Amino acid sequence: MAKMIPPSIDSSTPSSAERRIFNLLKNDPDTDGWTVLHSLGLAHRQGKPYGEIDFVVIVPDKGVLCLEVKGGRISCRDGLWFTLDRFHQKFELKKSPFLQAREGMFALRDAINREFGKSSDEGQCPCVYGVVFSDVICPPVTPEFERADVIDSDDLRMPISVSITRIFQNQLKSNTLRKPLSSTLRIIRTYFRPDFDLVMTRSTMIRRTEEEIFRLTSEQYRRLDELEENPRCFFEGAAGTGKTLLACEFARRSALKGDNVLFLCYNRTLGGWLKTRMTEIIPGRSIRVGSFFQVLRTAILESYYSPEYKKAEISAENNGNFSDNILLFGLMALENIESPYDAVVVDEAQDLIGENSLDIIDLWLKGGLAGGRWAFFGDFSRQHIYGDSSSTKQIIEDRKISFVRARLSTNCRNTKQIATETAYISGFDDLPYHVTGKEGLPVQYHYWKSLDMQAIRLEEVIQKLLNEGVAPGDIVILGMKRLENSVLYDRKYICGLRILDTSRKNDVKIPGNTLVYSTVHSFKGMESPVVLLIDVNFADHEEPQALLYVGMSRARSLLCVFFDEKVRKYVQQKVQMAITRELNQ
Repeated sequence: MAKMIPPSIDSSTPSSAERRIFNLLKNDPDTDGWTVLHSLGLAHRQGKPYGEIDFVVIVPDKGVLCLEVKGGRISCRDGLWFTLDRFHQKFELKKSPFLQAREGMFALRDAINREFGKSSDEGQCPCVYGVVFSDVICPPVTPEFERADVIDSDDLRMPISVSITRIFQNQLKSNTLRKPLSSTLRIIRTYFRPDFDLVMTRSTMIRRTEEEIFRLTSEQYRRLDELEENPRCFFEGAAGTGKTLLACEFARRSALKGDNVLFLCYNRTLGGWLKTRMTEIIPGRSIRVGSFFQVLRTAILESYYSPEYKKAEISAENNGNFSDNILLFGLMALENIESPYDAVVVDEAQDLIGENSLDIIDLWLKGGLAGGRWAFFGDFSRQHIYGDSSSTKQIIEDRKISFVRARLSTNCRNTKQIATETAYISGFDDLPYHVTGKEGLPVQYHYWKSLDMQAIRLEEVIQKLLNEGVAPGDIVILGMKRLENSVLYDRKYICGLRILDTSRKNDVKIPGNTLVYSTVHSFKGMESPVVLLIDVNFADHEEPQALLYVGMSRARSLLCVFFDEKVRKYVQQKVQMAITRELNQ
């Protein structure tokens, strides 16, 4: 794929045609080694003070191509060219697209000659031009242009590299200029887009994206206002739709009313984070927070059945029936106490809800599930990685409890790129949520043929992030396996930072000189500005896709996935699906 400078197209770019061509150039596998400069400004253009070229494409062994892009309907009357956009507004062009493209090429060549000299290697570099009509077929050929110099809507059905190669072949067929050296093309690229002009650092982009994400999540609280008068609510939404933040807000509002609140989740790591979070936002309030099994265990140990349970717990650890034992003892312990909680909030409901767990929550809650105040938050689309989501839903429906169901449909966690590509790569035929307009850094895909290759590439990526100012605390390495079975099995440090495995820890306070490692299972419900997802050697089977979906969706601002080479073709097809969807919006 081509190197794009800048690496992502500005969301303020009004031309949908330019956005489409940008993505086609970026994702064509045959543009590997190419460099594409989008919207290159020139201080002087044919005697005018300023000019702009839509795309400058630098192709190894060939030279430089200047592309003029025209979208919408095109017409020409009495020598005057017009465009008609998607809003049916008609605009007159000051000159023909072919004259614009040629002028851009000559202006670029003049700039190179002024800087390096006409006889230099740079001055002798071949320069060609082309015009893209993204939405219509090629206009009737005239002496002004040749058909081979046009890329029309029919051409775009094939990889765009095919048409660009054709343009070079047509315009250089009688050219005596020698093939440019790679060093020559690199100098030209650096001249037009020096490093300081490339793009803001990734740390800055991540920070700005994070600010936008947290601003947008506040809008999700409106759903809580709409359901304020309903005592029993079930919020359902895909990853990134703000369920956990809404659960926190629901718990906070209940506690501020004076309710004794129980806030549960399934994941132990998330339970630790929620406990810290709720202590920060409602210090001193009556609220119990933690993972379901931790809170239940504490209740059992405070009950008459504590001695018997401790013995059973030791036995259960040996035979693997711990969850069955704790549910049984929990039911016995809670049957003999008065329901202590005025409101119950449950996050990760899709993993937690079962016959026995609902019976326990029923005993904890004043008025029970049928008459008490509760809010459940769950994702039954693809985050249900511990069981069967359909049976879980049926359990709720069979109880005949009256409650309000609300759907969260807007992704407010991930950037546009992460949200879209996560959905398609993890097997969705269509997006399970509405994607907000947040533009961010491109999702990075790295492919490995061996564990050694993956380890080297992972270290390179981390070192680059650190060099660009990304804080270690903003990076989480997620693995499909436990640390001792992962590509990092023999590593205690990476890039000079200690690797801290939080998969079996509840403490979320991380020292500054460490990099966090966690399994996807243990990090479920959590999120991080930067996620490096490693050891991915599958993508196209239902159960692994659910795990992939959970892992990829943990990233808010930057996602890097390390795939086994054998799934490269599958991933590229799915990324192309995401791009096609974006172009059709």
